[in-house]
Amino acid sequence: MALRWLVAAFMASAMVLCAQNDSDRSDDDSLDASGVRIGRRGASVQLGMLIPTKLQMLRITGGYSMPSVSGAPSYSPLLAMELDFGSLAARRLRHDSSVARLDGSSIVVAALSPSVAFRDESRVAVEGWRIGFRLVSGHRLASHAGGGLYLLHSGGWTWSFVRAGNTPSSGDSAANAQAIATADAYRSSHFGANTSATIGYSIGGVLMLEASYQRVLLYKNHVFFPWLGSLLLEGIAQTALGAALSGAEQRNASAAALAELVLRSALSWGIYQLRSTSGQHFPFRGNTPMLWDEFRVGIGVQF
Repeated sequence: MALRWLVAAFMASAMVLCAQNDSDRSDDDSLDASGVRIGRRGASVQLGMLIPTKLQMLRITGGYSMPSVSGAPSYSPLLAMELDFGSLAARRLRHDSSVARLDGSSIVVAALSPSVAFRDESRVAVEGWRIGFRLVSGHRLASHAGGGLYLLHSGGWTWSFVRAGNTPSSGDSAANAQAIATADAYRSSHFGANTSATIGYSIGGVLMLEASYQRVLLYKNHVFFPWLGSLLLEGIAQTALGAALSGAEQRNASAAALAELVLRSALSWGIYQLRSTSGQHFPFRGNTPMLWDEFRVGIGVQF
C-alpha cells in the first residue's frame, strides 16, 4: 500500500501545469527547488522527479543530526552519512558575467548511525537509512568558469526506514519508554520530504567543499491529496518570493544571490516547522511527522 502511494505521488508530481502564452524561456526566468518557474513570458509549475541523466558531481557529507517528534521526549543525536550524486548545470546571467545561475538534481543515499560520534546514552536513539532525490537551484559567484563560491537551495522527497535503537540503561525510564513507542509508530511509514541550504566553494571547477543545513520530514500515514495541496502551496510561496527577487537580480546579482538563499531557506524552514507542529499537510492538518535537523560538512568532485 505504501509503495502504491509513492508511485501515485511521483506520477502526480510529473504533471506540468502551464500558464504560458510563449514557450520560449528568457534568461531571467527563475526555477526554484520545488520546480516552479516564473518569468517575463509567463509561469509554470513543474513538479517532476527529474532523475539525473548524466553524472556530473559526486559528494559525500557527514553531519550532526537531531531527530524529534513534536510532543514526544527528545531523542539522542546521531551521525548522518550521505552519498549524493547527480547533475548541476550553470548558466551565465546576461547582465552579469560574474554570476551564474545553477540548476540541477541529485539522488541521495543516507545512513543514520547513532552508535558513533554523537550518541547520548541516556536517551533513545533512532537508526535507519533513507534514499531520495533533490531539485537544486542557486547561484555561483565567480569571475572565472567553474570555480568560486556557490549558494544552493534544494528540496525533494525521501523514502526512509527507521526504528528505535536499544533501550538506554540510564535516564528517565518513563520518557524513554514513550520515546520508543513513538519511534516504533513510524516503522511502517516511509515517505517524506527534505529541504536544505548549502554554502560551498569550488576549487578549479573540480573539488567541492561545502557546509549545509538540512531538514528532513518523515510523514506518518500521509494522505495523498492534502499532501499535494500543501506541496502546491509551498511552490506558490516560493514562486512569489522568486518573482519579488527577480528585480533585485537585475540590479545587483551577487546581493540577490545571497538574499535568495537566505529568504528561500527561511521560507522552507518555516513551512517545515508548521508541518512538524500543526500537522504534516499544513494547512490541511494531518498527523505529526518525525523531523531531523542536520548540520553537515561535505566534500565532492565535479566532472
